[in-house]
Amino acid sequence: MGLRDRDYIQENHSDSKKRRQRRPSERSITGTLILINFALWFANGLLFANNSLSDLLMLRMEYTNYLTSCYRYLTYGFVHDPSNWWHIVSNMLGLLMFGYGMMLGIGPHGFGLVRGENVESRLGKREFAAFYLMTILMGGFMFALLHYKIQNAVCLGASGGVCGVVILYAWMFPRKTLLLWGILPMPMWAIGVFLVLMDAMGAVGLTGGRVAYSVHLTGAAFATLYYFLFYKAGIKMTDRTDSYSRSKRKTTLHIHSPGDSPTDFSTADEEFRHRLDEILKRYGEVGESGLTSEEREFLQRASRRFSDKNRNQ
Repeated sequence: MGLRDRDYIQENHSDSKKRRQRRPSERSITGTLILINFALWFANGLLFANNSLSDLLMLRMEYTNYLTSCYRYLTYGFVHDPSNWWHIVSNMLGLLMFGYGMMLGIGPHGFGLVRGENVESRLGKREFAAFYLMTILMGGFMFALLHYKIQNAVCLGASGGVCGVVILYAWMFPRKTLLLWGILPMPMWAIGVFLVLMDAMGAVGLTGGRVAYSVHLTGAAFATLYYFLFYKAGIKMTDRTDSYSRSKRKTTLHIHSPGDSPTDFSTADEEFRHRLDEILKRYGEVGESGLTSEEREFLQRASRRFSDKNRNQ
């Protein structure tokens, strides 16, 4: 079975439409995270007196009983300054751009918003969610470690997690050119270095502002470790740690035809096939020229797997 044998490359799309309707929601994890952040921000301002929701969820060093407030190491990353709308907008814009890949550019329909290469598509939904949440946790732990003696020190906002996503994007797509501040074209690796240097200067007191620079740097450091220890090695945090299960998945990974039983493949198989179906759907809509380089590379990798499978049968 070749790539063009997939259902929506053929003329009749009815079967593939039915299958897609039976799938669980295809909502982006990035979109879900953005929705949660904005929902909490608006709820805090409209439904809770004196911003009590953000007070409940932010990371505050006056709470000495860490067993009863440990949830704050995660929830602080979902609440933002209630008096500063730019705090949440800038963070969510960064998450939308680098997590989801939605940027201004030239696509098949001309200049406008175009979804291109992004971290969520590269990692997969579950792995991206795990990476993002772990980055927030690491930032919270670092903030507590550096400020545990400072009474009333507080930390809130998604910037640590967003910084991790941006730096991981820079490692994945170092030669991609973006406009810094919307005007200065720079390769992504240079933007990553620039952001880390700015945070490092802030951490040593060379720049002012009420910014948790240590949380940003922790996000950047965790993204770097993740890229080399997990992503480059082909390991996922969401993989089962049992070595037998991992080796079994590697030996049974294959592409299934539409008639295969859904109980015959593992979660990894389903994620691979689902990603392939998404790209082939876009291929049928916009053609090869409308695909991103990551999507074309995925199709080439899938085609090689089809060829290997056919040779082994």
